[in-house]
Amino acid sequence: MTVVHPLWLRRIVVAVDAFVAVTAVGGGLALASGAERGRFPVQWLSRTPWTSYLIPGLILALAVGGSATLATVAAWRRLRSAGRVTAVAGIVLAGQVVGEIALLAQPKAPTSAEVFYLFVAAGMLASGVLLQRSRVPEPGPAERTAAGRRLGPARGVADPP
Repeated sequence: MTVVHPLWLRRIVVAVDAFVAVTAVGGGLALASGAERGRFPVQWLSRTPWTSYLIPGLILALAVGGSATLATVAAWRRLRSAGRVTAVAGIVLAGQVVGEIALLAQPKAPTSAEVFYLFVAAGMLASGVLLQRSRVPEPGPAERTAAGRRLGPARGVADPP
């Protein structure tokens, strides 16, 4: 079922969700394939059960990228669940970043990228909650133009027949 939200809010949610989806899938695949070997030494994994970035990369791509992709599609299609899915994707992102900070033996933690993505995760959570609570009624046939756009009220004057 589709739901109408304020256009500005839906655009922000779609853009942020899509940004996280693309960067998480791309970053996860780069980690899993070993393309980021120079930036992320294997020694950083010493406090984890992994000896390579294959599994951490797949977790980033599938869990974070997958949840953000679902959130993007839900918001784009104006699904009733879009706000909840976006909030959950933000929680997944925050969990991944907190886990990364806690588990990786980085020389400087948190990094600027980790701080950035924590703020993005908080924004996803907040915008998801706001999106979930900001439903506006679906415009009726009298409120639509021939192109399907919603018309605003005419300052108390009834729409012409």
